[in-house]
Amino acid sequence: MTLATWFLALAQPLLGRILLSLGFSVVTITGFNLSVQALKTQFIDSANAMGADILNLFLIAGGGTAAGLVFGAITVRVTLWQISKSTRILGVNPG
Repeated sequence: MTLATWFLALAQPLLGRILLSLGFSVVTITGFNLSVQALKTQFIDSANAMGADILNLFLIAGGGTAAGLVFGAITVRVTLWQISKSTRILGVNPG
């Protein structure tokens, strides 16, 4: 067994886990991004469907800021969940 073969045998499982983790992250984040954008669009369309006086009252009361905080909290939670899943996939010993 040459040194290159030995090194490749050590690096291959780690490289596979890293690529698996990155692929899982990209798929999850891309799908989640699309769903959050659709939810935001639906929320904005619903808010614009309200009457002008009600919409102004909603915005003066901080409804826009509250909606931004809720969407931001959901995004942060899913991002932290994804980081946790990635480190778990990378940390699992295959042997």
